[in-house]
Amino acid sequence: MAEQEHQQASEQVNELAQKMEEVILGEDGLPLSKKALKKREKELEKEKKKQERLAREAEERAAREAAEVDHGVDNYGRSAINMSREKTETKWTALGELTAEMAGQLVNVQARVQGSRPVSGKMCFLVLREGVETAQAVLSVDADTVSKKMVKFATSIPNESIVSITAQVVKPDVPVESCTVGTVELQVRKVFVTSEVKIPLPFALEDAMHSEEACARDATLNRVGLDTRLNNRTMDLRTITNNAIFKIQAAVCQLFREYLTNEGATEIHTPKIISTASEGGSNVFKITYFKGAAYLAQSPQLYKQACIAADFGKVYEIAPVFRAEDSNTQRHLTEYVGLDLECS
Repeated sequence: MAEQEHQQASEQVNELAQKMEEVILGEDGLPLSKKALKKREKELEKEKKKQERLAREAEERAAREAAEVDHGVDNYGRSAINMSREKTETKWTALGELTAEMAGQLVNVQARVQGSRPVSGKMCFLVLREGVETAQAVLSVDADTVSKKMVKFATSIPNESIVSITAQVVKPDVPVESCTVGTVELQVRKVFVTSEVKIPLPFALEDAMHSEEACARDATLNRVGLDTRLNNRTMDLRTITNNAIFKIQAAVCQLFREYLTNEGATEIHTPKIISTASEGGSNVFKITYFKGAAYLAQSPQLYKQACIAADFGKVYEIAPVFRAEDSNTQRHLTEYVGLDLECS
């Protein structure tokens, strides 16, 4: 008898719990009224019909696109990895070589996609970048070459991907002020992705180009931290600022070399791993050299003087210098490129 009563009580508890689960509570934690329940049912029904309509429209759109003849199917896509197996006779034009005098010509360019901007389903713009040069490319649907699917493909190319493009050079009505090559525009005829970015970028390249002064003036600008830059150094070096630093460094060395060579000086290359400490030995790095010890040269002075004594007349060297000098500032002498010269 007790077991039967216990079973009946359990069934009643379960039934009550089930009913409580079916009760819908409002924001105040209390059960909704009949009026509120009816309103909620109408909203749910409305949302259900909306989702069904959107799904139906998506299916119809997909069906139309599938039935549509893609007349540009051979003019876009993803190129297979070449791996140097095939040598093409394609003549490539650098973005920096494009001029207004080339208007009407067909050119082939290889560059990174810095950004894309769709105008509609029939037109989009691409910003191409090669080194520090940028140019604008445009895809516009026509009857022969560019299709809607081709435009859609171009807008889906991830930023920083490398593309190969065949395009006609045209002179825009208004110069393109947002690009370094502003006197011309590229009307795309073919676009193929040769190296596609597969993962999200750690930061936008435009953000990495903001100076500290600009970020201090405008708090809305995104600032890329130093750690993020160094952890993604390859991408950080793509910025125009960093690219320019290396170009300036190369130009200084080139001018130094050209001037001294024209003056009759001979460029020499001195050892950097030496067996004994040079220049007194108090500020040199000691390293392990196989089973013994060696030192990093802190100056080519000894070798320059030896060349002068050997009647070289004038000598110079552009090479790294290593000095074991601790520093309390961001400027240090532990490793730098030295421009050394010696004359008799």
